Amino acid sequence: MPEEILSLPVAGNTVLSDGEVVVQSTDGKTVTAVTGATNTKFGVVVLQHVGKSGKNALGKEAYQAKDCAPIMQIGSIWVKPTAPVIDINAKVYVRIANPTAQAPLGSLSSAALDSTELPNASWETITGPDGLAILR
Repeated sequence: MPEEILSLPVAGNTVLSDGEVVVQSTDGKTVTAVTGATNTKFGVVVLQHVGKSGKNALGKEAYQAKDCAPIMQIGSIWVKPTAPVIDINAKVYVRIANPTAQAPLGSLSSAALDSTELPNASWETITGPDGLAILR
């Protein structure tokens, strides 16, 4: 299966963590956190143990402005949806409005509430006991 992982600089006052959904800028040169419905070129931050100069809200290493983050746009990756995926035929949605502590902006789900469909994405597995599922 083909994969496409881009190294793109992080823009703006955002902190990006491993496994988080991000949006690519319209010029394709940077990425940032999901901020609204107008952004449609999504990717997922790939786990990598180098290049992070910031910390997220949990105190874990994260990418911040000017760091180069590895972003998967094509391929399969483990992600942690906000609710269990129980049907691999369910659509994949990205939260773009009304964030909550359990479902922040950019979180993945099989429910459409306050979300937009992730184009050409599918679930390869249901969620396991650890809450992870494979997104393609």
